Amino acid sequence: MVRSFRAVVIVGLLLGAATPLHAQEVRCNGTLLELAVIEEGTSHTDRFQFALRLEAKASSKNDALDELNRRLGTVRRKISGLAMGGLIVSAPRTYTVGSTTATQQRHQATSSISGEVSRSNYDPLIQQAGRLPGVSLQGMTSLPSTDGARSLQQQLLERALATGRRQAESTQQLLGRRQLRLIRIDQRSGGGALRTSALSRKERSFDPAEAPKPRQSIRLNLDYCLN
Repeated sequence: MVRSFRAVVIVGLLLGAATPLHAQEVRCNGTLLELAVIEEGTSHTDRFQFALRLEAKASSKNDALDELNRRLGTVRRKISGLAMGGLIVSAPRTYTVGSTTATQQRHQATSSISGEVSRSNYDPLIQQAGRLPGVSLQGMTSLPSTDGARSLQQQLLERALATGRRQAESTQQLLGRRQLRLIRIDQRSGGGALRTSALSRKERSFDPAEAPKPRQSIRLNLDYCLN
């Protein structure tokens, strides 16, 4: 279901122009009307992508890495039963922090974990990960369901074509032309589904229904010939 809607129409007019359609050349002997229509909407989500940052500090690099390993093991035990599929763990990075004096320097090791979680485990994962030492939740990203993304793409395409047709008919009437012919369609999905990242909160827990919905957009470049 499209829950929000936005349309943008960009218009251009060329008199007596010819325009190509892939390998074919389609000629317009009248007025060429070029439209760019953009439609946006939101779709249903049935899962979320989470991103966790792990860090540990110690007086030596080895101790920092050892502590990071311990925390990584704890995180795996706590969330492996909540995540859908496997976890993605980045290779650790180490830094020197604090004073430039060798005896006072501290070493920091960091890593990240990402994966996917279902709607039912949205709040449990936030609660579990958010309470672990050295672990920070970087965000939960809404992902569109397969059926929802397909349905939204179809709806956006239909809306874009209808919007372009209305604009072309309006221009046809203004110019006093009798015939209107669509001679080119160039579809661009604008990167596909646009993900949004945020945490929403109920009184005592985080509700997946309050999380921002995945956004999707489509752009159609339409050429009409007016005679």
